[in-house]
Formats: sequence, C-alpha cells, structure tokens
Amino acid sequence: MKTRFRFQAVLASMLVLLIITTHSAAAQTPDSAFAVSRAGASLFRVNVDGGVTMGGAWDGGSFSGGIPAEGAGTRLMWYPQKGAARAGYVSGTQWDDANIGYFSFAAGENVRASGDNATAFGLRTTAAQVSSFAAGEDNTASGAASVALGYHAHTNARQGSFVFSDRSSVDTLRAGVNHSANWRTSGGFRIFTSSNLSTGVTLQSGTSVSNWGQSGAVISTSTGAYLSTGGVWTNASDVNRKHLFAPVDGEDVLQKLRALPITSWSYRTDNESVRHVGPTAQDFRAAFGLGQDSVSIGTIDADGVSLIGVKALEKRTADQQARIETLERDNAALRERLDRLEKALTSKP
Repeated sequence: MKTRFRFQAVLASMLVLLIITTHSAAAQTPDSAFAVSRAGASLFRVNVDGGVTMGGAWDGGSFSGGIPAEGAGTRLMWYPQKGAARAGYVSGTQWDDANIGYFSFAAGENVRASGDNATAFGLRTTAAQVSSFAAGEDNTASGAASVALGYHAHTNARQGSFVFSDRSSVDTLRAGVNHSANWRTSGGFRIFTSSNLSTGVTLQSGTSVSNWGQSGAVISTSTGAYLSTGGVWTNASDVNRKHLFAPVDGEDVLQKLRALPITSWSYRTDNESVRHVGPTAQDFRAAFGLGQDSVSIGTIDADGVSLIGVKALEKRTADQQARIETLERDNAALRERLDRLEKALTSKP
C-alpha cells in the first residue's frame, strides 16, 4: 500500500514538473493561435502575439499551381506560385494570372503589375515591364526599370526613364528617350541646397515670383542671378553683395586690350561651321587677373572690361574734342587777325 502511494506521489511530481516546463517554454516562444499546414509545410499562421505569416512554394518559373482567384472583385490575395501579392479592387482582368508578374505587387483600384518584380499603386496605374514602378493616377511604367509617378505619366517604353507629371493637365506626359528624367511641374521645380532653404535653384514658368524674389524668370537662383522669360541671363550685381572696391585705370585697360589676342574660333564639341570670336580664358586671366580660374571667363568680367574700355575711349574723345574746339577758336582768332592785316594792307595808297 505504501509502495503504491509512493509511486503515485512520484508520478504526480513528474506531471507537475512537465506542466511547469511546458508553460515556461510557451512563455518564451509565441505559439500559434491559428495555423494551417499541409505535409509539414506551414501555409498560414497567426501567432498569439499578432504576427501573421502566409507560406507557399514558388514554382521556379514553370507555373504549376493555380491562382487563388481571377476576375473582378475586392480582395487581398497572396499568390505563392508567383511570389506575388494583390490588395484592393479590380473591375476586370487586371489581376488574372496573365497580368501578374513574378514577385510583383499591386495595391489600389484597377492597378496592374504584369512585369516581373514590378510594383503598382494607386488608381488605374500599370507597371508593365520588368522592375518597373508606377504610383498615382492613370500612370504607366512601360519601360524596363522605369518609374511613372503623379498624374497621367507614361514612360513610353523607354527603359531606365523617370516621368513625373503634376495634375495641371489631363494630357499625358511621355518620356522621349531612354534613361531620361521627365518632369511636368507647372508650379515650378525647386531644389534647395541648404537645410534652412536659403540656397538653391528654381525652375518656373515665369508667371510668379520665385523663392528668391525674382519675377519673370525661367531659372532663378539664390545667388541673385536669373534667366528671364525673354531669354536674358542677368548677373547678380547688387552693391550690398560687394566689397573691396578699387578704382580702375581706363588707359591701362586699353593698353592691355591692345595686347590681348582676340581671334575667331570654334568649340571642339560644335560643328566647324559654328564660329565665335573672343579671347581665351588663359589670355584674359593673364591680362586682367579676373575671375576664379584660368579656364573660364565670367560674363560680368568681360562686360566690365568692355565698359571700362568704352569709358576710356569716351574720355579720349572728350579730351580730343576739347582740344579741337580750342584749336578751332585759336584758328578763328588767327583767321580774324589775318583778315584785318590783309584789309589794312590793301587800304594803304
């Protein structure tokens, strides 16, 4: 009797230990609240901590399984044989097997990702080529590794192209060439190059004032320089931006201009029929010491040298005019004196 009691006590102790060990393991590793598997492979699992996984097997590119659903409808669909997922609503065949690329993803309304590794989001967007991306409304990425964003943007089968279109027009903006960036931003394209937005460049239509306070500009910059809607490049020349002023000798500038080689030439990148005239940057720098380097000529420096030369010549002209007027007065006085002498001589008997 005692032996039986002892055996039962040992068995109870082992059962309690098993319960404690099992509970501790469950506390360390979240168990599934719901799980579905087949042949030892997990198909769907919801963990007690809220984690969710959906499994399956990719067919290796030789489709052998069945798509979960086709046709119109609202659904969340995981297609393991193609490693593809869909979420949202379609009214037609956008999510039929023929329109689903391997490892693609599409979410929204009537979106299609038919290219392998393609992604489509939004409303009626299409990512039709390998690794393409489309997001927004009525956009199409039809070039390999192309991107279509915004509203009515189309990469036009141009690979590696990027198209962004704003919502200012229903006309479709299309990429013109491969590997290009194409933008429609009717409100301007702003690039800021500082964290406080104080420097940068703005491309705009010219109908509004830019970030930098310039109106009627196509390209405006935080430096004060801009390209006007009339095609005139305007340099920054505000006196408040300048210092270290020094006088310039006009005659010295004229002397240097006389020695400065000025020839006609063509850029190596231009057709030989395209000709220009002017000095080289090296000669200009050697003569006047202006600008930041010896391989370029700032238009404001070239204009300044020309203006100094004009002023020096105008001073020469004014000086010469004064001398001419003095000589003319002296000549008139001499002519008058000579006339009086001639009259005096002719009047004597």
